[in-house]
Amino acid sequence: MSGIESLSEKILARIALLQSMAAMLPNMKSVLEFICQGLSDMAGITRVDYYIPDNKDSPAQKKDNSSTRISFPLKHNSILYAALVFHLADPDAFEPYKPYISNFTNMLAVIFEQKAQRELNTKLIEELEQRVRERTHELQTSKEMYEEIVQKTSDLLVTADGNGKFIFLNRVAEKIFGLPVEACVGASLLDFTHPDDYPETNEVLSNAQENHLEKTSFESRQINKKTKEITHLLWTVNFQFDNEDHIQVIHAIAHDITVRKKAEEEHQKYEQQLQQTQKLESLGILAGGIAHDFNNLMGGLYGYIDMAKEGSTDAAVTSHLEKAMNTIERARSLTQQLLTFAKGGVPVKKTGNLFPFIEETVRFVLSGSNVSCSFSVPDELWACNFDKNQIGQVIDNLVINAKQAMSSGGSLTVTAGNIVLGEKEHPLLAAGNYVKVSVKDTGGGIPKEIITKIFDPFFSTKAAGHGLGLATCFSILTRHHGSLDVESVPGKGSVFHVIIPAAQAIYPAEEQRTEQCHRGSGLFLIMDDEEVMRAILSTMLESAGYSVTSTTNGQDAINFANQCQKEGKKIEGMLFDLTVPGGLGGKAAIEQIRAMGITTPAFVASGYADDPIIINPELYGFTGSICKPFMKAELIEMLEKHMHKLEGTR
Repeated sequence: MSGIESLSEKILARIALLQSMAAMLPNMKSVLEFICQGLSDMAGITRVDYYIPDNKDSPAQKKDNSSTRISFPLKHNSILYAALVFHLADPDAFEPYKPYISNFTNMLAVIFEQKAQRELNTKLIEELEQRVRERTHELQTSKEMYEEIVQKTSDLLVTADGNGKFIFLNRVAEKIFGLPVEACVGASLLDFTHPDDYPETNEVLSNAQENHLEKTSFESRQINKKTKEITHLLWTVNFQFDNEDHIQVIHAIAHDITVRKKAEEEHQKYEQQLQQTQKLESLGILAGGIAHDFNNLMGGLYGYIDMAKEGSTDAAVTSHLEKAMNTIERARSLTQQLLTFAKGGVPVKKTGNLFPFIEETVRFVLSGSNVSCSFSVPDELWACNFDKNQIGQVIDNLVINAKQAMSSGGSLTVTAGNIVLGEKEHPLLAAGNYVKVSVKDTGGGIPKEIITKIFDPFFSTKAAGHGLGLATCFSILTRHHGSLDVESVPGKGSVFHVIIPAAQAIYPAEEQRTEQCHRGSGLFLIMDDEEVMRAILSTMLESAGYSVTSTTNGQDAINFANQCQKEGKKIEGMLFDLTVPGGLGGKAAIEQIRAMGITTPAFVASGYADDPIIINPELYGFTGSICKPFMKAELIEMLEKHMHKLEGTR
């Protein structure tokens, strides 16, 4: 057998073996390694290598200078799969074998093409199977997600038959209806609907049937069978009709709008409260204006009676004048209550003793009644920072209530004392020093079932009561950082405890000044738009030793002060009204006077007791303040306090 025939047989045998093994070989590299191994022992061939495109580690790329290399491409359908590289000792001896090698490589290329196609088909099948698995998973997941959404949504989802009987509900039904879902199936919406909403619900179903509506919406209230709680629902309903135009299936979504409904109700209440507030605000402005004007008018009356009492030598006349002063004092208290109402109830606190102020208030309320009263007060009662008018309102209310509780007569006992509270000793009060005033009656007492409600706004046991009295008292004491407590025994009476924080020291009675403590001299400038106030102020100041110049408005006061400065005249003191209708008031006047460099003591007076300027006069350029109406003693006390202090520093 010739060498060519022998080589041909070896090649054919290698191809047959390769075809049987190709499916078993994992990749092209393995196939080529198998071919190279089988062809390396053929005549004239020293080594067979392979080359794969883009394979940097291909054996064919290794340098070999000892042999001649011949490459045969493995190419099919214009696709280069690889190349076989034959290393020859004698290149001429290889020439007869080239056709066989060429056919061999062509057959190899076909094998690679088939293998690649099989691999591609296998890959496509695997991808298809994977996509089927993924799609199946997606469908399962979608189903689970749908079921989860249906069950976990906050909205109620229901399906009902043409008669409105439930055939499906999600789990939200258990929360709204108060029954398991299984128990709700077969029931109708009306079984859980508030009776007042029956007509509207029936009308919706009837209207849908009559007019062949595919979609509608309505609101209803549902009653929880277990808790009896009411849920407001907004229904969106879809109807499906059969061939005879009868409702066949009802699909509905119900959204819980309970929070919205409550918000709407609160908004309505707010609107009503706003309207009421606006009315009260208007009344407050009116009350404040009336109180202010009344205080201005009463200031003259108050001052003249005070001056008349001072100059009276007749005991009977003096007694009458004192009673008139007491009556005016009550009127002053009333105007202060009006101002408190107008300004929102912010307390205007001053340091002082609660007695005899409380005693006078109690005796005034009980005057002419069949209720007797007694007092027990220690000699050294701690001073308190309190709003005299507001605390007077508290005492007024407590005494009036006690008098009404003893309509057939009885006794009222008022006691006062200093107390020291430790930490958490009182549920509402911090540790510290307090003054406690107790008002005890011998009335019928307060039943146990209502004693916890008596401080609630609008709670009253009186047929004609508005229920704000004790609530207002409690509010006033809260604003004073105090408390109002109650003890009561049905059939024996009640006792109310007014507790107010004490000041730092015992009220120093020895520091109380009178008009005899201050004598002045020099020029005093007053500014007030009320003629009667200018007259009484002039009288009071002249009796204290001053010469007085009066003006009706702030601009005239500024001009006078400016003229005095130019002429070198000294003004010893100034007293300005806070407000002047249609003119320059005290605040603007003192600003300009201070801008001139004039440091003369200046005082401000007003019927608005809780005006910020009256409360903190120093912040606005004034030396001190006084509330209208006032007695001469109060004016002189203010002058003594500030004029002497300032004189000592000049």
